[in-house]
Amino acid sequence: MTARGRNPTLSLLLWDVALPLAAYYGLRLAGQSEQVSLLAGAGLAAARIGWVALRDRSFDGFAALLAGVLGVGLVLSLVTGDVKFLLLKESFATATAAIVLLLSCFSRTPMMLVAVRAGSSAAKRAEIDRLGDEVPAFRRAFTRMSAVWGVALLLEAAARVPLVYTLSADVMNALSVILLLAVIGGLSLWSVRYAERIRREHTVAA
Repeated sequence: MTARGRNPTLSLLLWDVALPLAAYYGLRLAGQSEQVSLLAGAGLAAARIGWVALRDRSFDGFAALLAGVLGVGLVLSLVTGDVKFLLLKESFATATAAIVLLLSCFSRTPMMLVAVRAGSSAAKRAEIDRLGDEVPAFRRAFTRMSAVWGVALLLEAAARVPLVYTLSADVMNALSVILLLAVIGGLSLWSVRYAERIRREHTVAA
């Protein structure tokens, strides 16, 4: 059983989310600078965009979103400021991703639908396109999923602000990583189950 063939959402989260973040945090733990780590994560996300475009002639919106988030972090890492500002910069990057996800809810292509489609096989992409055109509830389900991701990431970004000004820099450095990974991990587990349940329900209904 392949992740791509049987569970496109799991494949999406492994390749588009886990790999770039693992590169970033792995390099940070190995002692690399923040700029190098961010560049590596963004580079892997960009490589994923190119690979999907060549393989499937499809745009990987979720990989582009993560590349943009890491890119924002890279730009902000070059800005000098006090310790509090440097700790807050991750909130700016996370909030950017949240806003993109929420704005996509007002279009016919919510970000999570674009992302799951990009991570699917050709047969499942055709199935997703058919269900999206014929079953409004199917598309609304992915709008709901995009909204959940957007709200959760926006709350995570907002929650970091008072923590930065309450806790010491050393504590917050570690907590910031734990907080982001916990939120993304929880969202990922929920998304895998929810997307597959929705796809099965509407496939049977269709």
